[in-house]
Amino acid sequence: MPGMLVDILLDLDFNLNEFCGKTDEELALLARNDRNAAAVLMSRYSKLISIKSEIYAKSETDSDDLRQEGLMSLFRAIMSFDTGRNVKFCTYAEVCIVNRMRTLAARVKNNPIVFENIDDKNDEKELAVEETPETIYLYKELISELLDGMNSLLTPVERTALEFSMEGISYRAAAKRMGISEKSVDNAIQRARRKLRSLMIRLNMTV
Repeated sequence: MPGMLVDILLDLDFNLNEFCGKTDEELALLARNDRNAAAVLMSRYSKLISIKSEIYAKSETDSDDLRQEGLMSLFRAIMSFDTGRNVKFCTYAEVCIVNRMRTLAARVKNNPIVFENIDDKNDEKELAVEETPETIYLYKELISELLDGMNSLLTPVERTALEFSMEGISYRAAAKRMGISEKSVDNAIQRARRKLRSLMIRLNMTV
């Protein structure tokens, strides 16, 4: 298997050294049109997701769920990062991931949510990097499968509800925009999560 994986990695359609030498901010800018750049960023922040999921989980099952939600939040952070805000990507990504995990943990434990503020973060904070050809290749595959899955597995209502949820829009606001009840929004989000979670489990991508 290791030899086969090396052969596959040698056939990757991008210059690994060129991408790995770029800053997070440069990669985030490229990632909107290049899945290879997004894969490098996801590989770099995979350890952060694992650490944060252990902090906010109360059981092994919850930890797996939070890792998967963390991956989705990281992907959204990559796609929505704004270089014009003068905030480092590490700051933005960590806040997106942590706030998402806190939201889910609070719902399970019925506790109030305390969101982190991007402006309160330390922009110079160094994050542990886990960047290898193997993880980059796997995250590139995950990104492709997620994008394909969102288009093929999710209904329009499920996709819209999930996107609103990932943007931090409340059920009430989402229901008003979509013209459906809050319960319908919640049901659509849960269905979407189950479908994407099953997809990620099949890909063995629980970080």
